[in-house]
Amino acid sequence: MHRFILAAALGAASALAAPSLAAAAPCESLPGTKVYLQVGDTQLALMKRLGRALRDSPAKPLTLVFATSGSCDNIAAIYTRVAFAAGKTLQYVPATAEDAAWTPASPTLTCEAPLVADGLKVPDVANSALFASACANAGTPPATVNLIAGPAQAYVMATPIASSQKAITYEEAYFVFGFGAAGMVAPWIDESQMFIRTVTKSTLLAWAANIGVPAAKWHGQQRDSSAMVVADLTTSTAVDQAIGILGAEVYDGLRDKLKALAFRAKGQHAAYFADSTSTARDKQNVRDGHYTVWSPTIWMDTTDTSGAPVNANARYVTELIAGRTVTPDPGFSMIDIIAAVGLVPDCAMGVSRQFEGGPLSIYKPAASCVCKYESLVSTSSCATCTVGGAPCATGTCRAGFCEVQ
Repeated sequence: MHRFILAAALGAASALAAPSLAAAAPCESLPGTKVYLQVGDTQLALMKRLGRALRDSPAKPLTLVFATSGSCDNIAAIYTRVAFAAGKTLQYVPATAEDAAWTPASPTLTCEAPLVADGLKVPDVANSALFASACANAGTPPATVNLIAGPAQAYVMATPIASSQKAITYEEAYFVFGFGAAGMVAPWIDESQMFIRTVTKSTLLAWAANIGVPAAKWHGQQRDSSAMVVADLTTSTAVDQAIGILGAEVYDGLRDKLKALAFRAKGQHAAYFADSTSTARDKQNVRDGHYTVWSPTIWMDTTDTSGAPVNANARYVTELIAGRTVTPDPGFSMIDIIAAVGLVPDCAMGVSRQFEGGPLSIYKPAASCVCKYESLVSTSSCATCTVGGAPCATGTCRAGFCEVQ
């Protein structure tokens, strides 16, 4: 099959950091107000940065206590109220006052979920890194679960950095992962070097929807976590045969070790990276629709029969992540955090879709943050402004930039 050749010089970044097992006190003994979450492992970088910011927030200090699991399992946990197992190891982030030297590259700390005698804990917030309808076991959301669409997450096919491969097409991906060695798409004909996820994980389900291969039919070595796929790719000695699937924000932290392939979607005439170039971090091609393998993250919390949130702090967290107006102001910029971990805030998107892998349509957010977002991930050509100062010639002054709306 015809191969598309694109440049792939990659920048360096930090590796995934495993949780620290040095301290495992009861989670309920942690200081402050706690919000329990069950999120996809692709959201670890977000949890680290947001967890630190909320622990340090003077206006709304919260402690995020979380576990990572597959998106479909997370949906089931909040739809059917599945509690954390007694004594399960959960993660959290220390406040600056507790550990000033901690950074997002550091491991999280751990604590133990409540025991049976202390009352098992159901997650206050659950996260799916794709449309909930993509999970076979999801069904219709209960009336007592509130769903909010959050930042967009791209997915990539990655290889070891030493690989000579530059791109992959829809057709190639279909035969590689749909038929394995029998697909005869060189160099990806060794199924022991094809690293995929299990069928409850958003990474597999998103790619399945985009290449037309049902998740249960994929060929390759199933891995339960992104970290395992990363380990496989970075230790492989068959660098041209090795290929794996990852969330783009996982890949973004490992560009010194991995290479993302450009992808030519069905019906396209060229292959595109998630970013404008192989070295950029602007997610331009996700935002304008050239790169098609992305999903909105979905954030869920529980309501009572009247529709009011059962846990106001849980709703505060989901609306903060989704970019909704929240009170009180947490004292930090959520867009800064989202941009730093390789996600795209909804207010910076120019396309949308209604279901996993579905067609893209033009999208205009009610309150754009394109200028602000681009100032963080590349450069912004937008006019700057100050609230209360000279008005923008066009647009609305928001976060120091004249946004289009």
